[in-house]
Amino acid sequence: MNGVVAVRSLLTGNASLTALVPESRITAGVLPQGSNLPAIALMSISGIDRNILKPGSRRQVTERVQISVLAATYPAAKALMRAARAATADQMPTVTGIENVVVHTDAAGPDFTDPETGIFIQTQDLRVSFLETV
Repeated sequence: MNGVVAVRSLLTGNASLTALVPESRITAGVLPQGSNLPAIALMSISGIDRNILKPGSRRQVTERVQISVLAATYPAAKALMRAARAATADQMPTVTGIENVVVHTDAAGPDFTDPETGIFIQTQDLRVSFLETV
């Protein structure tokens, strides 16, 4: 979950992005049904520790975090994703509780539309590496 915290700190700290979506609608986990749009949900997809002999009190972790943008129109979803990618790509944020944080973009997901609600969704995976205390 540390990767999610790191990504959320980048998104909420970016004025261009928060001009498009308020900080209160950038959440870790699933958005509650009926949430206002636009919104961003962050989820941890996978994580791996680098296994080394006698690692000491810290370990290197790489976590894959997915950004899901949700908007009322396709152009709004695309604009929100461009802003989210710009806020997170190739960043080295300072995050309380973890060290040496590096965020890179990974695979971009397909465009989705929920026909029942008319919500447009796009996803972007990020690779977040960091040192955590064990």
